[in-house]
Amino acid sequence: MGINAISFLLGVGAAWLAPTLVRVLRPLAVEATAAGMGLFEDARRIAAEQLETLEDIAAEARARREAILSATNGNGHHVELDDEEVVDTGADEATAPPRRRGAPRRRSS
Repeated sequence: MGINAISFLLGVGAAWLAPTLVRVLRPLAVEATAAGMGLFEDARRIAAEQLETLEDIAAEARARREAILSATNGNGHHVELDDEEVVDTGADEATAPPRRRGAPRRRSS
């Protein structure tokens, strides 16, 4: 009968203590969750900013590459046009870029 009395008192103590602990721990759990959500939002914002910076760098690199390729013949060698190499297209010279004549093509048989 001594063990039954101890078990009964432990049960009563737990029933009394549980609501008290919930009232104390619930606000702490809510605050910890709110802080975690804030950290998560900050991490998402920082990741988005870094991704935007990376996209800007990639766009700038693409534009730089296109500028280099337009100034070369496509393989990194600069091509300088002489006056006789420019073909008259009949278009307005202010709007149309000059055309270059390539080497004569050979027909394969």
